[in-house]
Amino acid sequence: MFRTMHYFFKATCMLLLLLPACFTGGKKGGLYVINVLDGEHHADCHIKGSVNVELDALENFVKDLDKDTAELVIYCSNYMCTASGFAAQQLKEMGFKRVWAYEAGMAEWYQKGLPVEGPCKKGYLEKVMEKPGLDQKEDIGIISTDELARKMKL
Repeated sequence: MFRTMHYFFKATCMLLLLLPACFTGGKKGGLYVINVLDGEHHADCHIKGSVNVELDALENFVKDLDKDTAELVIYCSNYMCTASGFAAQQLKEMGFKRVWAYEAGMAEWYQKGLPVEGPCKKGYLEKVMEKPGLDQKEDIGIISTDELARKMKL
């Protein structure tokens, strides 16, 4: 029963977050800020307005999005988490043109006092990390906290 309610709640939340998205020519465009952390971490703290899509569900989530117009920003916990870069690479390989990895993640967003949802009690949120020298692939864009805030019109 709990599991069924959890999935219903999660699906309803995803639908509510997607309703205001821009539609261009019948295909979904607009900005999608996607948290690829597990449900527990997302429930604890996430960027206000972002949607939680775990890695194994990402391909299904984006299947109806326009690969030319949808803007996808993928984030996880912090610079030490590789899930955002992995997911961004996966989306690029699927043909999406406007993909960024927000490598600073939830921790830096929270530390800068930007809008969040959830109780934000996990320990990693307080740990300040220096941006490491990243060995990034050339075709994956990295977006900074300030750039993401501007893109979200905050």
